[in-house]
Amino acid sequence: MSPVRTMKGPNILITGTPGVGKSTLAQQLSEHSGLEWINVGDLAKDNNYFDGYDDERDCPVLDEDKVLDELEDKIAEGGNIIDYHGCDFFPERFFDIVFVLRTNNTLLYDRLAARLVLFSH
Repeated sequence: MSPVRTMKGPNILITGTPGVGKSTLAQQLSEHSGLEWINVGDLAKDNNYFDGYDDERDCPVLDEDKVLDELEDKIAEGGNIIDYHGCDFFPERFFDIVFVLRTNNTLLYDRLAARLVLFSH
């Protein structure tokens, strides 16, 4: 007989290109469901989970092992919404549901341009 796995709820991954609405959807879903919203970018910044710097892309390189170590127990408990633009380093077993968000390129361009203006002031 296999052990019964009790969880607080499903683990959900929301992924997609930056600017597509992942964080907006994750936040709203968290508010309506009571699931915990975890933004991987914020988690990495808050805990300095970086492994160097990519000069070509002008951004820090995520230390995926540290992120996975941090998330392992939370995922085992269940009831999480993980918000990140990629999904390739997460084990398949982590998630019960995966949403890949997409949008029109013109709308995406407008959103990212608005962010650039917002953060340049």
